[in-house]
Amino acid sequence: MRYFNVRTKIFIEIGLLLVVCCPLKAQFDTQVSNYWAVQSYFNPGHTGMSGNIEVSGLYRLQWLGVEHAPKTGIIVAEMPLKLLGQELGLGVSMYDDKIGLFKSSLISGQLAKRFKVAKGNLSVGLRFGMVDASFDGTGVELTPNPGGNSNNSDNDSGGESNAPSDDAIPTTKVSGSSIDAALGVFYEKEKWYTGLSVSHLTAPKLLLDDRTTLEMPRTYYLTAGYNWTLNNPLLELKPSILLKTMEMSSLKVEPDSLQEVNALKGMWKQTQIDVSMRLVYNKTYWGGVSWRQNDALTVMLGGKFKSLEVGYAYDYPISAINKVSSGSHELFIKYVIDAPKNKKEKSKRKSVRIL
Repeated sequence: MRYFNVRTKIFIEIGLLLVVCCPLKAQFDTQVSNYWAVQSYFNPGHTGMSGNIEVSGLYRLQWLGVEHAPKTGIIVAEMPLKLLGQELGLGVSMYDDKIGLFKSSLISGQLAKRFKVAKGNLSVGLRFGMVDASFDGTGVELTPNPGGNSNNSDNDSGGESNAPSDDAIPTTKVSGSSIDAALGVFYEKEKWYTGLSVSHLTAPKLLLDDRTTLEMPRTYYLTAGYNWTLNNPLLELKPSILLKTMEMSSLKVEPDSLQEVNALKGMWKQTQIDVSMRLVYNKTYWGGVSWRQNDALTVMLGGKFKSLEVGYAYDYPISAINKVSSGSHELFIKYVIDAPKNKKEKSKRKSVRIL
């Protein structure tokens, strides 16, 4: 039996099973607390729906105090576009995530088409790009078990143990890439919205080396929200929900093997739900709370400052990780520019501001 050095503990416990067996399905998309601020990343159908030119950046430090814990960055740029009389949304999204010795990234373009349906806006969007994953095997350290024995038969003779090794674990830097796609549908009316999307539509397989393949399962998102104006017209309550699941098998870990149990059971186990509530004052400042099933309680704060929107979230863990972590921190910044309007739209917009 092999024991891993402490400095790679987090990766071994969370990420190593993602790459050392050929092939295994790995979770790729990190859950974030300010999901409502980067809707277009999770659902390409939302691209350009705000009617403004927007550039959003989000950075998350997860499980503060835990060595090699996940670090995630998301950037989304989007804008509405009128082409040949069609209402479109155009965007670019980027994602970067690092956990221990495992790193993954995505860069893609997004296009959405908007329709008027039942006095609301229905948008269907597609994202298409390149996904990349890598594993730095040079950081893996294997040490003999406490008894000093090795799985190497040469050591049974009583001589000195050879340097430990494990052929299943890459010992060099390995990486792979593949084409990736996502599809989303988003519908909004004056007071509410809902969306359904699937990422990694083709379930891409990334060949890291001749023995290591990483599969990225299809991941499904269902989101919904409501804008509720209180008796005081300066106050709004904004409840929202995000449900996420993926086509990942349930893996039963045995001492010497991984046994696939049931795909539907695996999807159910991987299902995660966020329930959030924000109170917004004068459409400018907000505070809120959120609950993520079996994971965290979240406090959110933020505000708009002219063309800049800034938000912060702190996650307090309610899972066993709270024994070693004080929580997670997340920050997003969004820059908003009014999209160019035609003369008729400009006139209407100006009169509203004067009023």
